[in-house]
Amino acid sequence: MGKYELGNIYCDDFLNNGLQEKSVQLIIADPPYFEVKGDFDFIWDSFDDYLADVEKWAKECKRILADNGTLFWYGDAKNIAYSQVILDRYFNLQNSMVWENTYQHKQQIRFSEDLRSFAPLTERILMYSNDYDVNALGTIYDDPNNFTEIKQYLRSEKQKSGLKSDWFVSVSSTYCSHFFALTSQWAFPTEKAYKAFQKSGFFQKPYDDLRKEYEDLRKEYEEDLRKEYEDLRRPFNNVFNLQEVLNFSNESQRTGKNYDHDTVKPEKLTRALILTCSRPGDIVFVPFSGSGTECAMAQREGRRYIGFDVCEKYVIIGNERCKKEKIQPTLFDPVELTKETSAPELFEGLKE
Repeated sequence: MGKYELGNIYCDDFLNNGLQEKSVQLIIADPPYFEVKGDFDFIWDSFDDYLADVEKWAKECKRILADNGTLFWYGDAKNIAYSQVILDRYFNLQNSMVWENTYQHKQQIRFSEDLRSFAPLTERILMYSNDYDVNALGTIYDDPNNFTEIKQYLRSEKQKSGLKSDWFVSVSSTYCSHFFALTSQWAFPTEKAYKAFQKSGFFQKPYDDLRKEYEDLRKEYEEDLRKEYEDLRRPFNNVFNLQEVLNFSNESQRTGKNYDHDTVKPEKLTRALILTCSRPGDIVFVPFSGSGTECAMAQREGRRYIGFDVCEKYVIIGNERCKKEKIQPTLFDPVELTKETSAPELFEGLKE
């Protein structure tokens, strides 16, 4: 891992992390927002200087994030768009989410007569990926490197035949171009088309898999290869039924556990993101660890973690939180994700 080891928060610029390329599965970045709240928000001479650092941060996150990894990036509503323009150069945007702080005291801002605009009760979270399934309804075929052998075979047979698209349509009575694509648009042939091609003598070169009965071949690709592929795919297990608007109270303020930090994020929200977008044992990288919420919740949910912060006071606070998670794991009940468990039950399991 280089000079820094997993399971700790270090007092250093995270750009000096020394991690190998593509070595972490989840990054939760809660950087300074620029002149919003906290002393750490007011260290830049100009907004352009701040954005120059955002570019540096984005490049390093890109370097260490695995191909099947996820990046969450917090920001303020008034300037997150500028950071998004930079991040969009390096990652695939999956969601632009809104976190509404439902803490009762925070909600009282709505009734202030001093407001000259709508009450600022939200922050933004950008969700990015490195992978190919950039739409929410992606299939197991969305990686161009998946099922390479069968795709190349079908493609070469079509090219050798010299047959036009209308022939395939006439034989199979279905649209066939996706059966011969080498891109993410490829689709496994339907049973009707597969048997029609076999009967027509289209396949000129023997290929053992294509001599199998359709259901046997389908089972092999849908079950065996699907399992192998799912292990490589970006984790996304949305058993909490989260949407792009996230309603979570900042319970750290409500319970008095403010950890002497200006922008503590909710433990429940953090745990939900970790459980949805990572697997047990994955590495959670926290470039701006602050009070240690993300690292502590990664520890609680059976993930490995490493965090960085340039403020020694916060590093000490964060490591103390993580230490308590390590020595008293039985005080908390990690959420067991099952299809039979309802969303309300799962949220009940996210104990504060």
